[in-house]
Amino acid sequence: MKIRTLIVDDEPPAREGIRLRLAGEGDIEIVGECGSARAAMAAIDEFAPDLLFLDVQMPGMSGIEMLQAIGEDRVPAVILVTAYEEHALEAFEVSVVDYILKPIDNDRFEVALDRARLRLERVRAVEVSGQIKNLIGASEASASRSSVSKARAQSTSSEYLSHFLVADGDGERPVPTAVVDWIEAAGDYVRLHEGARYHLLRSSMTQLEASLDPRVFGRAHRSTIVRFDRINEIVPVHHGDAEIRLAGGATVRLSRSYRDRFRQALATARRPRSLP
Repeated sequence: MKIRTLIVDDEPPAREGIRLRLAGEGDIEIVGECGSARAAMAAIDEFAPDLLFLDVQMPGMSGIEMLQAIGEDRVPAVILVTAYEEHALEAFEVSVVDYILKPIDNDRFEVALDRARLRLERVRAVEVSGQIKNLIGASEASASRSSVSKARAQSTSSEYLSHFLVADGDGERPVPTAVVDWIEAAGDYVRLHEGARYHLLRSSMTQLEASLDPRVFGRAHRSTIVRFDRINEIVPVHHGDAEIRLAGGATVRLSRSYRDRFRQALATARRPRSLP
């Protein structure tokens, strides 16, 4: 089935950029574009989209205010688009499907879209509404925060992989994500590094990243993903790149193009290490 998609941004070039990125996605049907939150509210009533690309900062009414105004029962899956890192971190904490920082990075856009696909495949509409309810109710009452946090943890555990299913002779066997230090692209496969050994898994890096908990794993380079709690230190090298030194002794490159997003994700990671 097509994913009916609505694009909401007050800047025409920003809407065009999202539209062009979606043009080659065969499962996406763009049902409309809106330049304001008010217009988007009417479009949601008219088109009932499955997925919403929503700018946070818009004149008159912000994207967050729009979500509050339309109510949890009418909110589709949401990918927030923002130029402000603090809004991105807020969205990350409350479990909106995903967020994208402006200017948009193409790889990051694909990850967000894959996460939206997974959400729409695996979670029923009522659960998606529950995630948005967390966002809307976050500032309403501190007494409800513990129950919201519990619901979010349960949803997260069902969304992301807990085991990799790798080839083993003529069959397959599960490898817990908890034992994997880092992941490396290898043609049509990826190598799952567990200490000094590795396992091969047939997958692309983008597909695999979308299925991993972003509070546990982060993309450090086009060809590498790192588990945050295996990091010992991050050392600058040259031209904006850095080296990530892992507890098992491996050294992984942190490329300049992924540096800011990686550090941002590390700041919100589960049990992040204190880095010098």
